[in-house]
Amino acid sequence: MADINYQILIEMRDKIVTYLEGEKKICEAALKAYEPGAITESSEEIRVMREREAIKLRDRIYELSRHIEVIKAMYPNT
Repeated sequence: MADINYQILIEMRDKIVTYLEGEKKICEAALKAYEPGAITESSEEIRVMREREAIKLRDRIYELSRHIEVIKAMYPNT
């Protein structure tokens, strides 16, 4: 019975990790739009705004990576 319950936890972990990895990929794709040279900035104000948005996306990617690793560590395969 304990093995079945643990297997259910592993399946839940895998679903959560898959979701978080998908979110991370979305953020990584969005971040590419903010890379230098992706779009020529027309003003200093726009450049600053784009830099701020890129920082937010990098932070989100970092946080998602941390959450993924914590969840994996909580419920190892064995």
